[in-house]
Amino acid sequence: MVKLLNWFQINYPELKRELQKCNHNFSESETNPYHVEGDCWTHTMLVCKVAQLKKYDRVVQVSALLHDIAKPKARVEDREKGYVIFWGHEELSAKMAKPLVDDLVQKEMLLEEEAKEVIELIALHGEIYKDREGVEKRLKDKPKWLQHLLELHECDDLGRFSLSMREI
Repeated sequence: MVKLLNWFQINYPELKRELQKCNHNFSESETNPYHVEGDCWTHTMLVCKVAQLKKYDRVVQVSALLHDIAKPKARVEDREKGYVIFWGHEELSAKMAKPLVDDLVQKEMLLEEEAKEVIELIALHGEIYKDREGVEKRLKDKPKWLQHLLELHECDDLGRFSLSMREI
């Protein structure tokens, strides 16, 4: 994971800076209950740490690193309601990840087939929250992809600080 993180930070420092500046919170006084950790880079690092600690393979680790790279571009504030939304960040993240994943293939850090899977996992990582049954049907012929998506989902869940309903 460290080699992967170094690759990202050295080759794509502007993406790291954008993630650091992109906050899940609406304001200092309005904390996002699903991302109390704050900025998108911190969340990404927590997701990557879970993938590393769980010893998930490189497909999951690359997916963990790139799963939210479009959040800065997808961030929209609802000033009336006082919260932030990131509609469509999954598909946009998959699109933005494509050249980065191609770079990993070129550097022989990822295989071609793994690259295709990474893009699909990034695109589906939010869908698993909304329609798990539909995602399972979609990936029924790719059980390893489904397993990896569930692992990414676990990393994404554990890679954040969230208020429970009792704490809110």
